[in-house]
Amino acid sequence: MRLLHVNSNGSFELTRDLSEDKLPEYPYAILSHTWLTGDEKEVTFSDMMLGIAESKPESFAKIKFCGEQAAKDNLRYFWVDTCCIDKANSSELQEAITSMFSWYQNAEKCYTYLADVSVTAVREKPESKIDHSHSDVAWEPAFRRSKWFTRGWTLQELLAPKSVEFFSIEGTRLGDRNSLEQCIHEITGIPHRALQGEDLSNFSVADRLSWSEEKRHTKRREDMAYSLFGILGVIMPIMYGEGANALVRLRQEIDKKDEINEKLEESLSALPSASLAAFNSTSNQHKPTCLPGTRSELLRHIEGWIDGDDDSCIYWLNGIAGTGKSTVAQTIAMTYHNRRSLGASFFFSRGGGDVGNATRLITTLARQLADGIPATKRNICKAAMEQKDIATKSFQDQWDHLILRPLSKLKSRSPPSTMVIVMDALDECESQRDIGILLKVMTSARLLKNVRLRIFITSRPELWIRYDIGRIPEAEREVFVLHDISQKLVDKDLSLFFEDNFSTFREGRNIRPADWPGTRIIKRLVEISSGLFIWASIACRYICEGRMFAKRRVDVLINGYRSGEGPEKQLDQIYTTVLRDSIQQDYNAEEKKVLYQVLRQVLGSIVVLSSPLSMESLAKLLDMDLGDIQETLADLHTIFIIPSQTSLPIRLHHPTFRDFLLNKDRCSDLDFWVNEKQAHAALADGCIRIMSEQLKADMCGLKQPGALLKDVDQRQIEQCISPELQYACLYWVQHYQLSGMLVSDDDQVHVFLQKHYLHWLETITLMGKSSEMGAIIRLYHSILVPTENVRQLPWAKDVRRFFFAFQSIIKEAPLQTYCAALAFIPPNNELKHHFRHEMHPWIQDIRIVEGTAKAKDEFNYVNDLAFTPDSKRVASGSNPPVARLWDIATKRAVCQFEGPMDKISSVSISPDGTAIAGGSDDFTVMAWDIKTRAVRYTLKAHSGWVNSVAFSSNGKLLLTASMDKTVAIWDAVTGQELKRFDNQSSEVNSATFSPDSSLVATGAVDQNIRLWDISKGDTEVLHIKLDGHQGPINSVRFSPNGKHVVSGSDDMTIKIWDINSGTEFMTLKGHTRKVMAVTFSADASLVVSGSEDRTIRVWDATSGAQLQLLQGHTSGINAVVFSPNGRLLASGSFDDEVHLWNTKTWAAHGKLEDFDDDEADSSSDTSPVPQPLLHLAVPSSNTDRHIHSLLEKEEESDSASMTDSLDSRMWESARLSQPPTPAPVIKSRGHLGEVTCLVFSPSGRILASGSQDTTIKLWRRDGVEHRKLIGHSGAITHLAFSPDSQTLASASADHTARLWSSETGALLHTLADHSSAVLGVLFSPNSQLLASWSATDTSILLWNTTTGAVAAHITGHTDTITDMAFSPDSTLVASASADTTVLLWDTTTHTQRTLSGDASRVISVAFSPDGELLITGSADQYATIRLWTIRTGAPCGVPIRSDAPRLNCVSVSPDKTLLALCSTDETARLWDLETQSLKSLLKAGVEIRKVAFSTTNTINNQQLLETDRGVLDVNSFSSSSSSSVLPVSVPPADALFVTKNWVTRDMENVLRLPEEYLAKVVATSGEVVVMGHESGGLSFVYLRRSDEDTI
Repeated sequence: MRLLHVNSNGSFELTRDLSEDKLPEYPYAILSHTWLTGDEKEVTFSDMMLGIAESKPESFAKIKFCGEQAAKDNLRYFWVDTCCIDKANSSELQEAITSMFSWYQNAEKCYTYLADVSVTAVREKPESKIDHSHSDVAWEPAFRRSKWFTRGWTLQELLAPKSVEFFSIEGTRLGDRNSLEQCIHEITGIPHRALQGEDLSNFSVADRLSWSEEKRHTKRREDMAYSLFGILGVIMPIMYGEGANALVRLRQEIDKKDEINEKLEESLSALPSASLAAFNSTSNQHKPTCLPGTRSELLRHIEGWIDGDDDSCIYWLNGIAGTGKSTVAQTIAMTYHNRRSLGASFFFSRGGGDVGNATRLITTLARQLADGIPATKRNICKAAMEQKDIATKSFQDQWDHLILRPLSKLKSRSPPSTMVIVMDALDECESQRDIGILLKVMTSARLLKNVRLRIFITSRPELWIRYDIGRIPEAEREVFVLHDISQKLVDKDLSLFFEDNFSTFREGRNIRPADWPGTRIIKRLVEISSGLFIWASIACRYICEGRMFAKRRVDVLINGYRSGEGPEKQLDQIYTTVLRDSIQQDYNAEEKKVLYQVLRQVLGSIVVLSSPLSMESLAKLLDMDLGDIQETLADLHTIFIIPSQTSLPIRLHHPTFRDFLLNKDRCSDLDFWVNEKQAHAALADGCIRIMSEQLKADMCGLKQPGALLKDVDQRQIEQCISPELQYACLYWVQHYQLSGMLVSDDDQVHVFLQKHYLHWLETITLMGKSSEMGAIIRLYHSILVPTENVRQLPWAKDVRRFFFAFQSIIKEAPLQTYCAALAFIPPNNELKHHFRHEMHPWIQDIRIVEGTAKAKDEFNYVNDLAFTPDSKRVASGSNPPVARLWDIATKRAVCQFEGPMDKISSVSISPDGTAIAGGSDDFTVMAWDIKTRAVRYTLKAHSGWVNSVAFSSNGKLLLTASMDKTVAIWDAVTGQELKRFDNQSSEVNSATFSPDSSLVATGAVDQNIRLWDISKGDTEVLHIKLDGHQGPINSVRFSPNGKHVVSGSDDMTIKIWDINSGTEFMTLKGHTRKVMAVTFSADASLVVSGSEDRTIRVWDATSGAQLQLLQGHTSGINAVVFSPNGRLLASGSFDDEVHLWNTKTWAAHGKLEDFDDDEADSSSDTSPVPQPLLHLAVPSSNTDRHIHSLLEKEEESDSASMTDSLDSRMWESARLSQPPTPAPVIKSRGHLGEVTCLVFSPSGRILASGSQDTTIKLWRRDGVEHRKLIGHSGAITHLAFSPDSQTLASASADHTARLWSSETGALLHTLADHSSAVLGVLFSPNSQLLASWSATDTSILLWNTTTGAVAAHITGHTDTITDMAFSPDSTLVASASADTTVLLWDTTTHTQRTLSGDASRVISVAFSPDGELLITGSADQYATIRLWTIRTGAPCGVPIRSDAPRLNCVSVSPDKTLLALCSTDETARLWDLETQSLKSLLKAGVEIRKVAFSTTNTINNQQLLETDRGVLDVNSFSSSSSSSVLPVSVPPADALFVTKNWVTRDMENVLRLPEEYLAKVVATSGEVVVMGHESGGLSFVYLRRSDEDTI
C-alpha cells in the first residue's frame, strides 16, 4: 500500500510500498468519491510518478482537498484510489482490490467527497439542529440523490471505516455517518446497526447482498462482484473480461464460505455445554440480586477490583453457608451483563446434573463467550474446529485453546477492555481435585494484555479451596471473607431485606398496621438470623406463605429461638419447623407413619437427585402417584422452588437443606431424617425399571441408519425420550454406586444390559451425552466384584470395548449402533453375536474377511512390562487374564501364567528371576514360579483393581497398590501381609519401591505423588507429598540412584522431582495426549515416556531436551521399560503389541510375536454365510411367517403409510426373534497386503481381488474364497473380466499381464512384452482382444486372448498413456495421452488417426454407446471436454468448458443428451449437450476415477452411472438451478455407492466405515457391496433392496 504525503516544497509525493505490519506507523486518511466520467480524467499512478498530476485539475482538486483535510485532522498521510495503485501491474491491482476493505477499515478518517452536492446557497445552520425527517436543509435533496449512493464500490467505503465524514463539492463538512445516520438509512436501507459499526459478520449474506442489489452499479460488470469482497468476507482471483461470470464465481465462493461457517458453527455447537449454568438461565433467572442500599461497600470493592489495572485476576468471595454469596454473584453478573462486559457465568449446583461438576465448565464458558461477545466468536469457533476433541483434553488445554488464545487475538485497545467471568458456589463442584486445577489454570488470565479478564468466584471457605487459593501468589488474587463484614453492616442489610419482603407481603394481603410486623419484630428476626441471609430468606417465605397464619408463624420462629446457639443450629431449627408445619396433626399414628415414610421418600429423592426432575418425572421414577407427590410438597414452597406446572423441575432454594436432611446429627427429628444410601437405592431401582420399560431400538423413529444427530430436531428427541428416561440413562450407575448395593450376576442390572445395552447407548447419544458414556461404563465396571460377577465382568469388558471402539461413529449417527458397530466389532466380542438380531433392517448381512495386517482391538492392551534380570526375557500383563512371557532373542512367545479372573494390570519379576507376580482387576495378586509355571500363592489383596505390583530390590518384599486407595506390603516368599496403609483416601494408579526399598512412591488419581517411609517397622510415615500435576498420575518411577522421582500424568507432562527438597526439578512437555508410562535409564541420564499420542519420547534427564521421538506403534503406549543391561527398551501399547528399540541407535529392534491363544481367533468373522435375517421370500420360522402375513396384508394398503410403519415392525420382529443358529462356516482370509483392485464378473457370480502381496483371489458372491491365483511377482495393479465372464485379465508391477480361467483358476497366458509396471488391461467387447499399457511405455499392446500372442503394437504417442477405450463393435481403440493427443486405431485395418486440439494432457476418453462419437477430457485449469465424430475425426461442436477443476473421467449417455464428468473436487456433473450447460451435480464425497452410463443396469427406466465406487442414480443429482433433489417415484434398489466414510444406497447413508475399514477399492453387484482395505481384508455388505423395505 502506498500513501500520499506533502513534501517540503508543498507538492504531493507517494511513499514506498508499505507492508501491512508497517502501516500502524503511518496513520492515514482515505478518500471516497465517484470517478469522473471518462476514467482518463482522473490522476493516475503514472501521472504522479511523472509529476503531471496538476494537468488534470478536476481530479487533482479532490486529491488536494483530501490532503488539506487530513492536515487539519493532524494526519500527515492520505490515500486516494485513482493515483495510489499502479493498475498496470496486475498483481498489485489484485492485491489492492482484495485488500481495499481493510485499507478503508484501518484508516483514521474517511472523507467522502460529493461532487454533486453543493452548499453555495445554503444558509448556515447548526448541524445538531438538523431534523432529517423533513427536508428543511437546502443540500439534503441533492445529498439524497447523490450518485455516490448508487455506486458499487462506495458501499464498503461507507461501512468499513471507523469514521466517515461527508463533504460538499466546496469542501464544506455536511456531517458524519453518525449524525446523518437516519438520512443514510432511508437512502440505502442499510440497518442502523450496520451504520453504527456492528461487525458485518453478524448480518446474513442475503442481508448484505440486499444492500447492493438493484441499488448500486459499477462501470464494469465484474466490479459488481469485486466490490463486495470485503462486505462478504470473500477473496477470489480477479479476472477482468469474465463479465457476469464474476457474480457466479462470487456465489460459489459464498457457498464455500457458508460451508466453512457452517462447519465453524457446528464445531462450536459440538462443545459440551451446561445449558443451565448461566446466571440468567431458566434455573437461575429468579435468583435474587442485592436490594438497593444493601451490600453497598462490598459491591464497590468488587467493582473497583474489576476495573483496576493490576495482575489480580481472581477474586474469591467466601463465606459460610447462607451468607448471601450467590446473591452477590447474581448481582455482579447482572451488572456487567447490562454493561456488555460479562464474558460468561457458571453457577454450580450439586445435584444439578451438568452444573454439579466441572466437566463442562470451560467449554460452557467458551460457548457463552462466543454467543455473548461477537468479537470472540470466530476465534473460538476456529479453536473448536482445530481441535475437535478439545473437550476430552485437560482443563489447562481447554482453557488455553478455547479461552486464552481466542481472547489474545482480539484487537488491542487502550486501556484494555474489561471482561468478567462469574463462577458461583465453587464448593458445589462435586470433584475437589478439579477445583485446584481450575484455580491454577485460570491464573493465566493475567497474561492477557489486550483484554482485562477478571474471574469472580464465590464459595464456602472449605479447607481444600482455602489451600488451593493460598497457592496463588497474593498479587494475582483478591480474597474477601463475607462473614468477616462487621455485624452492624450485616444487620443493616438484613433489616432492609426483611422490610422489603414484608412490605411486598403487606401490599399483596392488605395487612394492617402499615408497618407490620414492626421494627421490634424485625430487629428480633435479624438477631435470630445470626447473619445468615438464607435463614432470613427461608423465614420470609415461611411467614408469607402462611397467609392468614403469618402472624402465628412469626411467633413460632421467635418463640422457638434458643439464644447462644450458632448460625447452623438456627438454620436446622427453621428447617425442622417448616417440615413439622407441613404435616397435618389430625391424622392418627398409623397414618402419620405412612405420611412420614412418603415424605422421606420424596424429599430424600429430591435432595440426592443428580439432576433436578419435575413432579411428573419423579412420580414415574419412584413409581408413585403424582397426586401423592403434589400433596407431599404442597406446604414446602419455603424449601423448594415448586413450579405450578408439574412438568417443570423442582429445585432447592438453597443447598443447606440437603446438608441438613442427610445429616443425622443435624436433622434430630428422625421422622424426617433421610438415609442417603437407601434414597440412592430407590432411585437406582427406579432407573432400571424406567429404562427397561421405555428403551427400544430407534427411539426417535429416524428409520434411516445414516441419519446424523446434528440433523435431528431437538424437539423430536425431547418428545421421544422422556425426562425421567433421560435421567435414568445418565445416572443409574451413579445411584447404584452411592447406594452401596452389590450388583450380582443375573440380577436386574445384568438382565437390563443384556437386553437393552444397544438401546441405552443409542438413547444416550441422541441426548447428546455420548461424551459421558465412557465414564458411566467405567463406573459400572468398577462396581462389579469378581466373586459376585463371574459372568457379568466379561460382559462389562465387552461392553467397554464395544463403546470405545465405535463411540466416534455412534456419536455422529446414533443408529450406527445397529450397523457399523455390530458389523465391525471383532467376533470375539460377545456382543456381536448376542445382539446380532438387532442389526438394522436395511442391512441383510455383513461378512468381514480380515487381512493379515488387521488392526488390533485397542482394548486388548499390554498393561505393564518387566524384564528378567538377565535381559533375555520380558513379561507383560494384559487385558486377557494372563501374564505372558517372551524370548527376546527369537521374539517368540514362551508361555503364559493363568489364574486371575480379570485383566492383569501390573507385573513384576523378582530380582533373582525365579518368580513373577501379577496384580489383577479381580482384586487379587498371584505369584508364579517362572520355571515350573506353578502358582506360589494367591492373595486376596484388595477390594478394588490392583494397579501396581513390585518386588523390592532385595526380593524380600512385594508391594501392591489399588483403586481401593490402599497400599499393602507382603512377604515376597510366603505371601504373608506385613503392612497396609491408606493413600490419604486417593486411588493409586502407580506405585514403586525406591532402590533401597525404604520408600514407596505412589501416583494417585488426585494428581499427587506421595513418598511413604516404610523403614520404621510396623508404621509408615508420609515422607513428602509432591503436588504439581494437573491431572491424575499414571506412572511413577525412582531414579536408579534414588535421588529423583519421575512422573507421567493425564496433563500430558512428565515431571522430575528432587526427593530431598521435595521440589519440582523439571517439567518435560511435548506429548499431545495423556502420558501413560515413564522410566529412567540404568545410569539415570535418560527419561523415557510413552503416551496415548502413540509416541515414545527420550529425554535428557539433566537438561530436559528431547533427544528422540520413537514412532511405530499404531496405538497409545501403556508401558515402557529398559532392559537391565541397558541395551533395549521395550514398549507396550493398547493394541496388544510389544516393540523393542535399540538404545544405542534408537532404531526399531523388532516386534514380539502375538499370543494367538489368548482369546478366540478373530482373524475371520465366524458369522454364517450371508442370509437375510428375515427370510421374506420363503417363511421358515414363526417370525418369518408373521412378517410374511403382515406383508401380504399391506399389499392392498396405501404405500406411504406402509413405509412409515413397516420398518419399525420388521425391526421389532427381528429384535424379538431369537438369533438364528449359525450355519457351518468356511473360514477365509484376506490378502497379506493392501487390496489394490476389485471387480465383479459381468455375470455377478464371481469377485476378483488383487493385492500388493502379488496374489489374486476369486470369491463367491457369498464371501467365501473360491480360488487363489499365484504367479505374479509384483503388486497387482488392475483386473478385468472378459464380457463373457470366462476369463480374468490381470496387470502387475512385475511388467506382465496374465490371463486366467475364472472357472478353474488356471493360468492361460503370460503377456510379457512390457518394459515397466503394467497399469491397465481392457477386453474388447467381443472378448477377442486384450489391450494393456504400462507406466513408462508410450504405446499399447493388443493381445489375442485365444493364443496369447501380440495382435498389434499401437505407437504414436510421445508421452504416458492416461486412458483407453474400445468402440462398442471392437473395431476401434482410442487412447489418451499426456502428450495432449488422442489416437484412434482400427483393429481391422491396423491404421490410425491422431486427434489433436488440446493444449494440455488428455485424461479421459470414451465412446458413445452407439460408437458414433468419441468424448475426450483434458486437464486444463478447468475441465475441457471435446466431442469428435468417429467417421470423420472432426470436432463435433465447440469444446465444453466446465467450472470443474482437474478432470478424472467422462461418459456420454446412450441417447447422447447427457455428459457425465467427474473431477478431483469429489463432484460428478451432468452436462446438457443440447443446451451446452450444466444440468445438475452431485457432491459424491469421494473422487470418482471411472464413470460410464449403464446400458444394461437400469431401475424403473432411470439412468444409472457405473463408477469405480459403485452405482449412482442420475435422479439423485441436484439441479444446478436449485438445491432440491429431483423427485424419485420409487426408491432405486441397486444404486449402491461408497463414499470416503459411508456405504450408501441412492446416496442415502447406510453404513459408516471405521477408519481401519475405509474402502481403498470398491465393487458392487446388485444388492452387494464389496470393499477392499489397506489391511488386505475385504468387507462384503449385503443390503436389502429398497423395494423390500416398503413391500
